[in-house]
Amino acid sequence: MEHTGQALDANTQLALQRSFLATERTLMAWIRTSISMIGFGFTLAKLFQSLASANVLVRGPAGNVWTAKGVGMLLIALGTFALVVAVLDHRRELKELKAFGLGHRFSLTMSVASVLAVLGVMALLSLVVNF
Repeated sequence: MEHTGQALDANTQLALQRSFLATERTLMAWIRTSISMIGFGFTLAKLFQSLASANVLVRGPAGNVWTAKGVGMLLIALGTFALVVAVLDHRRELKELKAFGLGHRFSLTMSVASVLAVLGVMALLSLVVNF
């Protein structure tokens, strides 16, 4: 539904602002979740590394031996992917709200999430290149 350009009443403006803030909170939750996954990936990688130095093999599905870098890369990739998808979904939500009449709003949350997503991609690429 496109906004026709008419002035919005106060209730509609407040509803749009609440919706905007709800999308910001949702993106912040995805940032926290993604950072947790990435941090957990590094932690598990260190744990697996110490187990490997003690000659303890960690076996995954189908009996495959999991490496520290493999587990770390998997969780970093998952966290980064979740963050990128969350940023794209947030953008889509903002476009929808603007179509209903929300004015231009700066989203600090989107800026932070975008920088973190780029850093996650760079960290993942550095692990892949060194792997």
